[in-house]
Amino acid sequence: MVGKIRSKEKCPQCGGAFHGEPLTCSACKTIPTRYYIDFYWKKQHKLYSDEDGYPLSSWEQAERLLSHLRHEIDRELKSKGKFRFDPKNYVRRDLNKLKFENYARTWLTWRAEEIEYDDISRGYLKSVESYVRNYMVPFFGNSNIREIQETAIDDFRRQLPRHLKPKTVKNILGILGKIFQDAFGRRDIERVPIFPKVKIERPPIRWLEEEDQERILEATTDPVYRALFLFLMKQGCRPNEARALKWDRVDFRRNHVIINAAMDEGVFRERTKVRDTRRIPMHPRVREALESLPTRALSGFVFIYRGEPLKENTVNLVWRRITGGLGIDISLYQGTKHSGASQAINAGVDLKVIQEMLGHKDPRTTARYMEVSADRLKAFWDRPDYPQSSPRAKKKKAKLLEINKK
Repeated sequence: MVGKIRSKEKCPQCGGAFHGEPLTCSACKTIPTRYYIDFYWKKQHKLYSDEDGYPLSSWEQAERLLSHLRHEIDRELKSKGKFRFDPKNYVRRDLNKLKFENYARTWLTWRAEEIEYDDISRGYLKSVESYVRNYMVPFFGNSNIREIQETAIDDFRRQLPRHLKPKTVKNILGILGKIFQDAFGRRDIERVPIFPKVKIERPPIRWLEEEDQERILEATTDPVYRALFLFLMKQGCRPNEARALKWDRVDFRRNHVIINAAMDEGVFRERTKVRDTRRIPMHPRVREALESLPTRALSGFVFIYRGEPLKENTVNLVWRRITGGLGIDISLYQGTKHSGASQAINAGVDLKVIQEMLGHKDPRTTARYMEVSADRLKAFWDRPDYPQSSPRAKKKKAKLLEINKK
């Protein structure tokens, strides 16, 4: 009979060989996890995967393939040359595409195409390409994506550089998981491996009091940057939304601005991060600052330099230079959007109002800005009707006073 099912593995417990049908270690009763079919047809052949490229991981799978091979060989022998059996048909010619490095690069081209449909941002794609190039490809390399299981993924997580923050590690594993989910959706793999969970402790929100913000504004001499920083502090926008603001979205008559666009790696996009449209009342000082800005450019953008919208790197550079000179160590995002939200919450503004202004879909995101003001808490404690001690303490104190009188 043509062909035999074999395994290159040894028993993981005793190191002995597997024998019999199905292959088993007679001493430990263990079975292999990988098989191959060894058969001769005009020359020796070894098949390690089925016609679809899936590795032979069970005796039953290997046995089905061997039975089919025998049937095809018998068919050629009986047809007297009318039918040809070719072992090459059982080795997929596109297996090279399933090597992780190749599959990941193809996956990146799919993601890049989504930019044209506004499904993902250029900033997101840039981060993804960095994760794939710097971490995933060096580790998984030529591994067949169908053979990558939980153990390999856990080993990948453990070997990531120690200096990476937990959030970065979680992002890397999230992108890797997305590659496998898409591969499963395209039927290139049979199942998505289980990924290890990464716990993240959210750092406390850093924010500035209005006094420090005023110091920053006073130190900003350029009227365009001063207007931009003030806009970010009072209107609760993301920096890339403010840089994308156009004059046709500024309504001085109704006294509001419309936020429905954002800059993406220097490219104007007619949508925000969460694809929303927000009509936000203009703060009086913001209105005054916008009205005093230089002549409007043909580009239509509000915050410009030489007629073009301000660049992200330049804005951050100016912010760091000014805050550094004042001895304030905080990012643009924290010193404006975070600070404005935290100030509003501590001033008693309704959380729902702040959520709508910031463009948060999830109220839990807005709640992260909540930080109890020490002055407000002290005022709450010092009010006349606030109980200064518990009923039990009061009862104990009264009893002691009665004893002392006696």
